[in-house]
Amino acid sequence: MASPFQSHLNTNYSPSDIEKLQITQFVKGLQDELKTLDTELEELRSRLVATEDQLNPSPDVGLTGVEQRITVLSTTREQQIHSIEQHTALLNPIRSIPTDILQSILEHCVNEPVPFASTELDTDPMSPQVCPMLLTFVCSSWRRVALDCPSLWDKPYIFLPEKRSARHVRWIEVLKNRAQLIRLWLSRAGIRPLTIAISSPQGLKTNDGFHAVEEAIISFSPRWKRLRVEGSNCILQTLLSLPASSVPNLEFADFTHDFFPDAEEVDAAIGRPNCLISSPSLRGVRLAGESLRKFQLIPLPWSHLRDIRFGKLIEPHENSSSDREILELLEQCPRLQRCELYAPTGRVLQEARYHNPVILRQLTHLEFNQALNTLNQDIILNMTMLFLSLKLPALTTLKYSSLVGAESLGALLQRCAGTLRHLDLRIHGISARELLDMLAQTIQLESLKLVHPFRRGRPSPLLTDEFLNGLTPPNEEEGNPAAQSFEFYCPSLRKIVLHVTEDPRISDEAIFDFIRGRRELDRPTLQHVEIFHPYHGRQGDVFAMLRERGVNTGDMTLKF
Repeated sequence: MASPFQSHLNTNYSPSDIEKLQITQFVKGLQDELKTLDTELEELRSRLVATEDQLNPSPDVGLTGVEQRITVLSTTREQQIHSIEQHTALLNPIRSIPTDILQSILEHCVNEPVPFASTELDTDPMSPQVCPMLLTFVCSSWRRVALDCPSLWDKPYIFLPEKRSARHVRWIEVLKNRAQLIRLWLSRAGIRPLTIAISSPQGLKTNDGFHAVEEAIISFSPRWKRLRVEGSNCILQTLLSLPASSVPNLEFADFTHDFFPDAEEVDAAIGRPNCLISSPSLRGVRLAGESLRKFQLIPLPWSHLRDIRFGKLIEPHENSSSDREILELLEQCPRLQRCELYAPTGRVLQEARYHNPVILRQLTHLEFNQALNTLNQDIILNMTMLFLSLKLPALTTLKYSSLVGAESLGALLQRCAGTLRHLDLRIHGISARELLDMLAQTIQLESLKLVHPFRRGRPSPLLTDEFLNGLTPPNEEEGNPAAQSFEFYCPSLRKIVLHVTEDPRISDEAIFDFIRGRRELDRPTLQHVEIFHPYHGRQGDVFAMLRERGVNTGDMTLKF
């Protein structure tokens, strides 16, 4: 049967509704013909079998003709099935999906870039082996849709390869080819704002190929919205030297650089009055490698910043900062919503600013870090006066890392206990009783994570049965009929994560009592319990205890 759709077979043609009806009818005709062929083939095969069973077949049976006929019909049958499959493919729903919906599907195939100033760069570099470039190899229609979808191309991770070949000329050619790819890639983003991550090998030196890459990236600077660069100092120096007027839409900048070679040139570029990160559109900045004192001197639009990170600052002794300078810096950022602080190494405040505190009305996320790798706790400064000089009326998330400082942590929690919902502590010098007393006012706390910072050799005075018992509501079976009305610590707790690395460990009985007590409340909130102990081998005991006592954990995540 001749097909009126022969020219559309094996293409991406999308038939109209009328054509779909015609194709359906045509396929039905092919299927009817296929049934007729199957019937005739069945009769011929039966006749062939009957003939072979005869002891003395007559010479006029025509055995050769039957076999030939079966061969012809079998070939026709295969062609018929292939034609049905080709025409049925024209009815595939993917052909009828509107372009905007297909674009949305393709957008979900592309990994979103990692959050600003996270610890790792994106994992998918510009490569034909991953999306979005991989999508252009599926078929011509998908290629057309992908190339016409700017949102697939506005978040590139530009990775500059290391020099692996002894031939310097060959490596320069590789960089020049990468520059051409960058221009092509970014041009496909149209007029959309760009989120760019750049990673380059340490110690990369300038050459013609490197300059080609620089020019390709910088030619799109008016559309930069988020920029993250780590690796070689030479590319950092070039980008930081750009005038603020060349990046009118830059909102977030994240730069991590080495201290050699060319570190002095990077420092000089950061300190220029009209450097890239002085753009008035900037709302967030992270600099890893600079001292806090120099950081203060950068002409940033401080009053407009919403996100600042002092990323693992390396401070020369003669240039050490103080918590007074931290307060002065924070005072310039009234719109701050997120802040990462590393403890200074200089002098500390002798008296808190009770009468003139720094008020950060919009700050919701605070991360405070003190050195966890030092063996001399005497050089770790007490931040109590700094924290008592702050007012944090909107803080909901706190991450705190320190070897010492029950007093400092207590002062900080005192400023935000009423609003705090998420608490992440990596601490050593604090007892279970001290922390429980600090948590007494955190009635809205929903998630709690505690990590012992040492792997072995220093027992934790915090991660013990005493602490978990303090979070456990009394049970009616223990002779307390008023258990349900008892005001226990952190009544809104939904998630708890404890990383124990040394004895004394938390017992299975304490874990069981905590889960049972929380789950048997009139309105249980606990949903996630994770207690990690690398030397604890009886992982199934708690599960068995919960099953035996009939504790309902069906909607919970439990990891021991």
